[in-house]
Amino acid sequence: MSYRRFGLHRTVDHVRRYRHIMAVLMKHGIADVGGSLSARVRAAFHRSVKPQAPGARSRPERIRLAMEELGPTFIKFGQILSTRPDLLSPEYIEQLEMLQDRVPPVALPLIREEVEAQLGGKLEDIFGSFDHEPLAAGSIAQVHRAVTRDGRQAVVKIRRPGIVKTLRTECEMLEGLAGFIKTAFFGDGLLDPQRMVREFTEAVMREVDLSAERRNQERFFANFAGVEGIRIPAVFREYCSEGVLTMEYVGGIKPSNLAALSAGGYDRKLLARRGADFVFRQVFDIGFFHADPHPGNFFMLPGNVIAAMDFGQVARLTGTDRAMLQDLVLCVVDQNAIRLVRTLQRHQLLGEDTDPAGLTRDTEELLDCYGNLPIADVPFREVLTGVFELIRKHRISPPAEFTLMLKSLMTIESFAKSLDPDFESVENLKPYAARFKRQRLDPRRLLREAHGTLAELHDLANRMPEDLNAILTKMRHGQIQMRVHHEHLENLVTTLDKSSNRISFALIIAALLVGSSLLVPQQGSLFGLLHMQTLGVLGFTVAAIMGLWLLLSIMKSRKL
Repeated sequence: MSYRRFGLHRTVDHVRRYRHIMAVLMKHGIADVGGSLSARVRAAFHRSVKPQAPGARSRPERIRLAMEELGPTFIKFGQILSTRPDLLSPEYIEQLEMLQDRVPPVALPLIREEVEAQLGGKLEDIFGSFDHEPLAAGSIAQVHRAVTRDGRQAVVKIRRPGIVKTLRTECEMLEGLAGFIKTAFFGDGLLDPQRMVREFTEAVMREVDLSAERRNQERFFANFAGVEGIRIPAVFREYCSEGVLTMEYVGGIKPSNLAALSAGGYDRKLLARRGADFVFRQVFDIGFFHADPHPGNFFMLPGNVIAAMDFGQVARLTGTDRAMLQDLVLCVVDQNAIRLVRTLQRHQLLGEDTDPAGLTRDTEELLDCYGNLPIADVPFREVLTGVFELIRKHRISPPAEFTLMLKSLMTIESFAKSLDPDFESVENLKPYAARFKRQRLDPRRLLREAHGTLAELHDLANRMPEDLNAILTKMRHGQIQMRVHHEHLENLVTTLDKSSNRISFALIIAALLVGSSLLVPQQGSLFGLLHMQTLGVLGFTVAAIMGLWLLLSIMKSRKL
C-alpha cells in the first residue's frame, strides 16, 4: 500500500521544507527565532544548526535576505507585506520594498508547452512570430514579445509552469509557521499572522490567475479611454487564458531614465502631474485603483503620454470607503482632529482598547506640525507616515483596501518627485478637496439625502407596530430569550477545567499510594501471576511517575 494514499508524501515534503526554512533563518542570524525553535529543530531533524552572528545588519535587513533566499512564495509575501505600513514600522517596509524576483528564465521548451496547453494549438500556428528571449522573468510569470497572425505587435505574459502548485503548498506551510512568526517578530503587535497569511494567499492566487489580470486591464482601459496623456495597452482577448495574457506592445522610456527623457524633449513636470492625476482619479473618482504604481510599471511615450502596465495588484474602494476618505480629507484640510476621530468612530474603525482622547491628542499634534506651513511646503509623505504611525499606535483597523490606497498615494508621490523634485501632492489634491466641499453642499445631494432619511423613517414607522406586537406576543408566551456574553468567561472555564483535572490526578495518585501501602505487607499472589508485594511496588512506581509529572506541569505553568 502506497504511503501517498494517506498524504504522507506531503508531510515528508513539508518537513524537508521546514528544515530548509529553519536553516535559512538561522543562517541569517535571526537568533530570536532560532533560539525559540532550536530545540524543536534538533529533536525533529537530529541536527544542530548554529546561527551565524548577525553582524552589523539590522533585523529587517536580515529578514529581507532570508526571504530572498527562501524563494518566490516568501518574496511575494514580503512584497505584499511592504504594502501594509499600517502593520509594520518604516524600517521593515523599507527593506521589504527592496525584495526583487531574482529568478532565472524558464527554458523555451517549457514556455512553448505552457502556451500550447493554455491556448490549444501549436505555437507557430497561434502567433506569426514569437521571440525566444524573454523581455522579463519574474517568480510568477515570464514575458515575451510576439506578433499575432494578423500582424499586431504584442507582448505575451506566460505563467511559470508549476507555480500554482508550489504557491499553494508553501502557503499551507506559511500558515503553519504564522504562530512562530507572531511570537518571534511581532509580539503583541497589531499583526495577526494567520489572517495575514490567508489574505496573502488570496492575493497571490489572484495574481497568478492571469484571466483576472486581463479583466482588471480591460476595466482600466475603459475607465481611461479618451483621457489625455494616459494610455492603457489593449488586451488581445483571443490570445488570453488563465495562464496567458496577451496585450499590445508599448515601447517607451522608463521614468527612471531621466537623461533619455530630457534628450527626447519630454516635459517632466507635466509627466509628474499626469502620473499623480492617474492615481488620484482612480482613488477619488472611480474607486478601483492600481495597488502598485511604482516607476517600473510605467513607460513614457511621445507626446508626454504615460502608459501603465501590470494590473495584477488592484484594489477596490466601496462607496462607503470613498465617503469616509472624503470626510478624512476634509478633516485634514480643515485641521479638525475631533471631527476626524468621530469619523473613525462612526465607521467603527477604532478597537475596543483605543483611547479616543489619546488619539485626538496625537492627531492634533500631527496636524499642528504642518498646519501652519504653506500648502507647497507640506511634506505629503511625512504626513502619511505619521498617519500610519497613529494607526499602529492606537490599533485602528482600517480596511486593507484603505491602507493600500494610502500606500499607493505615497508611491505615486515618490514617482512624481523623481520626475519633478518640486512636485507637491497636497497642491494637486486641492481641486479634489474643493470638489468634495461643493458636493457636500450641493442642494440636489442634500435633497436626495433628506429624501432617503425620510424614506427610512417612514419604513421604521410602518414596521414599528408590527415589531412591537411580535415582541409583546413572545413575552405573553414566555418566548423571550436573552443572551448574555461574559468577557473572559472562557478563560475561567479553562482554568476550572485544568484545576479539576489536577485535583482528579492528585486523587488518583493518593489512591495508588494508599492501595500500594496496603498491598506491600500482604503475602500471596494475584491469580498466581504476580506477587502482592510486587504489585504494591509497581503501584508506588506509577504513583511516583504521575506525581513527578503533575509537579512538573504545575512548575511549568508557574502557578504554584
